[in-house]
Amino acid sequence: MKIELVTQEATPSLRFTQMVERQYSTEVGHLDMSDHERQLLQHLFIKCDSAFIEANAKQGKDQLPIVWKNINMTKLAIDAVHRIRLGLDALIPGHVFPIAYFNKDTKQYDIDLRIGYKGEAYYIRKASMRPIKDIRVELVFSTDEFIVYKKGLSSKVEGYDFNIKQPFDRGDLVGGFAYLEYEDDSENVLIVLSKKSFDKYRSLAKSATFWNQWYEEMCYKTLVHRISDKVTIDPLKISAQSIAAVQADVERPEPVALPQQPTVVLDLDPDALAEPQPAAEPLEVLGEIRDPEEAPEAEMEPADETPVKAKRKPAFS
Repeated sequence: MKIELVTQEATPSLRFTQMVERQYSTEVGHLDMSDHERQLLQHLFIKCDSAFIEANAKQGKDQLPIVWKNINMTKLAIDAVHRIRLGLDALIPGHVFPIAYFNKDTKQYDIDLRIGYKGEAYYIRKASMRPIKDIRVELVFSTDEFIVYKKGLSSKVEGYDFNIKQPFDRGDLVGGFAYLEYEDDSENVLIVLSKKSFDKYRSLAKSATFWNQWYEEMCYKTLVHRISDKVTIDPLKISAQSIAAVQADVERPEPVALPQQPTVVLDLDPDALAEPQPAAEPLEVLGEIRDPEEAPEAEMEPADETPVKAKRKPAFS
């Protein structure tokens, strides 16, 4: 009786994982991953592959397709490892979402694995040297009552009182605050920014498009990053190298004149906001090329009306 051996072809997500291991080991060094990190890497593949399919449904015939063979896999592999080292799950809304930029020098797409607010809050809470109970971010309007209690002789804990007196007509925005609450409440931190401070950040932006269109969301996002910067990281709890890498990728809204990308994908869910990145022109934001001064791209809707192939084999080098 003749016995035939059947070789099962690796799934696309498994091949992606193997590619990341190979690329990272070549460029950086040997890579050891836990089973959980391998699962996170496969989730990242699913997220990217889905985004590429949606983007190509909107591509013009004269545009380079956003497919795996046209992706800068070396950059993607290194960035992917840093994200999974922080425990970020691309299938959880607001953790990670990919944005593609066309690199005219390499004639490939560079993929920015943008970290949303939920993702940042997750790994910051996980990495904090002191256990965090809560992170609260609020905008303050002219009819609200907001009282600050600074730590001192009369108050052992830094805190605030915040009352919304007219919830359906709160008036004009006058500022905002972010509150970092630790299990040891004597360590609590309160950050307060005025509208003047928000406008200062706005004036330093290379393009005012997003501040003009979504002013409140940009104020909220600024507060999120300011409070995250106050957290002391414990390098024994999380990869310090990965935190340094992802923070280097993110342009913090500090009052310094740094170039900003003219068009980005802005997730309008405040819990998933992410920070603009430096410019890479010309750029492609998952499907539709825009000039720097054109209207900004919103988070893409699935292209239900355009037929796409459900099954395809990603071309990994």
